[in-house]
Amino acid sequence: MKEERLAVLSMVEKGIITVDEAERLLKAMNETAVNDKVESVLSKASGNISSFAKIAAEKAEKMIDDAKPVVKKAVDDTAPKMKKFSERATELTNKFVSKKKNSDSENEVSDDDFEKGVNIMPISEIVSDNAEETDNKEEKE
Repeated sequence: MKEERLAVLSMVEKGIITVDEAERLLKAMNETAVNDKVESVLSKASGNISSFAKIAAEKAEKMIDDAKPVVKKAVDDTAPKMKKFSERATELTNKFVSKKKNSDSENEVSDDDFEKGVNIMPISEIVSDNAEETDNKEEKE
């Protein structure tokens, strides 16, 4: 880079190019040098990122391979317990449904639930009878 600058200055000294042309040449050479440095840095960064990605992928694959037997054992250990739990839950659900059905049928009213010869008054008559009794008591007092 230093040699190229000296060559440009030499051309100005010899009158081959003007000072303005030399300035443009030096700027262009400077930009090219900066671009080359940026390109070099980016190229190195890209190489480093690629290496990092490759190492990360290898480690991730190893972790997955190491985890497979542990996960398989956990699934194998848990499967019978989950099956037993499922069977118990089904059993309890069936009992609950059965009780609910029995309870519903127990709540049904049939003729057998009543004493023979006993008349059942509607609630409205009981309420009105109680109201009349209360009125009578108040009048007596």
